[in-house]
Amino acid sequence: GGRHAGLLGVEPARPRRALLSDTWLRVLVVGLGCAWLCTSLWLAWSLRRDPAGAASLRRSHEMTELSNEVLILRRQLASMVSDADEAAASGAGGTEPPPPPTDALGHADPAADTASRHPEFRLAMIVPWLGAELPRWFDLFVASCAGSAYLVDWLIFHEDAPIDVAAAPANVRYISLGPHGMGAHFGVQLARLTGEPNQTHTLVRLLQHAFATWPYAIVEYKPTYGDVFRDYLDGYTHWSYTDLDLVAGDLTAFVSRAELVELDILTFTFGDAVTHGRLYLRGQFAMHRLSAATSRLWLACEFLSASGGSGGGAGGGGGSGGLLHELRIKHARATRAQQRGEAFRPHFNSAEGCYSRVVATSPTLRVKYANRMIADFTSAPQVYVLLSGGGRRAAVRMCAGSEGDGTAGGLVGSPMRPTASSSAPASQRAACDPFAPPPPPPRASLLGNQRPVGALIPLVTHTNCSEWVEPRYRVCADVSGAWASELGADGAANGWNFFYLAGRWYRQRFTASHPAGLIEGALFHFQVWKRAYKRQGPQLAPIPPPGESAAFVLTKEGYRPLALRPAGGSSTGAGTGAYEYDEALASIDARLKAIERDGDHQPG
Repeated sequence: GGRHAGLLGVEPARPRRALLSDTWLRVLVVGLGCAWLCTSLWLAWSLRRDPAGAASLRRSHEMTELSNEVLILRRQLASMVSDADEAAASGAGGTEPPPPPTDALGHADPAADTASRHPEFRLAMIVPWLGAELPRWFDLFVASCAGSAYLVDWLIFHEDAPIDVAAAPANVRYISLGPHGMGAHFGVQLARLTGEPNQTHTLVRLLQHAFATWPYAIVEYKPTYGDVFRDYLDGYTHWSYTDLDLVAGDLTAFVSRAELVELDILTFTFGDAVTHGRLYLRGQFAMHRLSAATSRLWLACEFLSASGGSGGGAGGGGGSGGLLHELRIKHARATRAQQRGEAFRPHFNSAEGCYSRVVATSPTLRVKYANRMIADFTSAPQVYVLLSGGGRRAAVRMCAGSEGDGTAGGLVGSPMRPTASSSAPASQRAACDPFAPPPPPPRASLLGNQRPVGALIPLVTHTNCSEWVEPRYRVCADVSGAWASELGADGAANGWNFFYLAGRWYRQRFTASHPAGLIEGALFHFQVWKRAYKRQGPQLAPIPPPGESAAFVLTKEGYRPLALRPAGGSSTGAGTGAYEYDEALASIDARLKAIERDGDHQPG
């Protein structure tokens, strides 16, 4: 009967012991479910009554996630360094190089050319300023920012500095963080970003002391700006750190749409990449795409990492250092020096070192080092700055063929033809007209001012350059070959740009468009000349209100206005370049004699 009950569709009788076992199992399952439900309800009720406890729990969870993220990042970068170095030393390795950014991308809607802002891209140039007084050339810097309004905003963070906000161009934003606010902001953000929220108070206190004692210390944290000031970057596609000891031309004419779309980082050099092989991110312009690929790369640098970090990335040196450890050491040494009555200036870590190395050993990044900047190290004796306004475009330029114009290194793709070189007779050189109209901007299409010539060529690197950088951080191009100075097929010194793509290094020729007789740059960096500018103070030329066109000539002695009216009242000049700036130059010569006489005795 029992054996055939199942075949007939009737359940066989079950033993009593089995029934009791099933009952207890059901009771156990129901009991565990009730216990889980009661625990969840009690926890929710407790957290609702104790917001501080809830916040602490969330912070603990966030800290754990960030710490794991930092650990993974360091391990990845540590494994990349040796592979990247081997790839750079071995050249192409039999593989085809990845394509560089191309100018063949589809252009934006031509109707967008009539807009005052680019319809797709926006670049934030970030400048934190510490100090109660602004640089004496600050008005010139701010006025030059207006020339890039189509693409660029300048975000200037400060601590209640005496700034005339009403006199600023529309694309210059001033953000006051209040007294001692810079250290507070960096401390809170870096504690969060390094996964150490429990060290927020200590970091705030140490950073406030460092910024108040050594304002220059802010440069150590340039790589962090994109993350530290992330809350201010909504609506931007790219960001860059920068400085105040420069004037800007029209950056819109020097950044291409292809670079904005395809590159992770674009930095501008001033010719020393070719002449000295220096491959590092310049502090004046290092444009980052606002993306996960470039976020928090700086955590691989030991002096910016979490406390107790191994620094396993390209910037690591072992040990139990970290951001907090670095700040404590500086504070302790400063305290001892003060007790002894001694002066103390700590060592600062520059973005030109560790961070540049981290970027150059991250094979997933696409990075370009482009010759587009003028610097007083290699510039001509006079640099001309045209401020935008009245229908005139902004420009930063110098005369081609003059001594020190940087053409030997192909600076900004100078058109160094035999008729424009310094060795040619003056009668054969193109006239240097400071007011020559610049090429019209491509606006929304953003074609840039450079064109590639030829294919990418593998580049070998080494570490024997940039002596101010620690050897472990140096990245140098091997420029010992004849290619570094040879002319192109048309007799022009086309210049070279450098790329880091898919973990390999390349060089590529380029040509650039400049008005006849001139060399233009996106920026002019006056790191040396500013020493004289600091001494001259109010005797520097006044700057007109925003929207008014003006022109200035900058030399190592100072800057003076140029008359916008051409000689004879003509606006063409007929190629003579005869403009009325002799009087301004004479004034500079007089000032030079005064500086040589008593400049070293003036305060400041």
